[in-house]
Amino acid sequence: MSLPPLRKLVIADAGPLIALARLHQLALLANLFDSVMVTDEVIQECTCRPDFAEASAIAQAIDNHLLQRCVAPVSHFELALHVDPGEASAVATALAIGCGVLMDDKAGRRMARNFGVATIGTVGVLVLAKQKHHIVAVKPLLDQLTRSGYFLGEALIASALKVVGE
Repeated sequence: MSLPPLRKLVIADAGPLIALARLHQLALLANLFDSVMVTDEVIQECTCRPDFAEASAIAQAIDNHLLQRCVAPVSHFELALHVDPGEASAVATALAIGCGVLMDDKAGRRMARNFGVATIGTVGVLVLAKQKHHIVAVKPLLDQLTRSGYFLGEALIASALKVVGE
């Protein structure tokens, strides 16, 4: 597992926001990045089910300016033919601004890399947070995520735990 260089600004997709909200770890983003921007499409994906605890945590992070709302370029609609609208808007915005994306979805990450956009996912954020001493351990958080139904491949988990010595 190799992490991209830390970016001052990232555009977040829904998956990592939901995962970090589920872990009560959205605040890690402020410790690792100067700014985390979220497109309206991603906000809609994250908050469309107000009965989910993650939706209110993400809405609160936006209200508290932990996450910065942004508008995706109109060009993202073409990308949405290949990935969902949130991922398309995140990649298009990252391209327009010249920053990386925080994204878990394989197809979205592949698209971002094809355009030369650096990617980091939820597991990468947790690894980076441990390396920067913002969390004590990664394994309990990964265990909690998988128990909650969040899909993480075994190879990814093993690689992350090896990187952080757990």
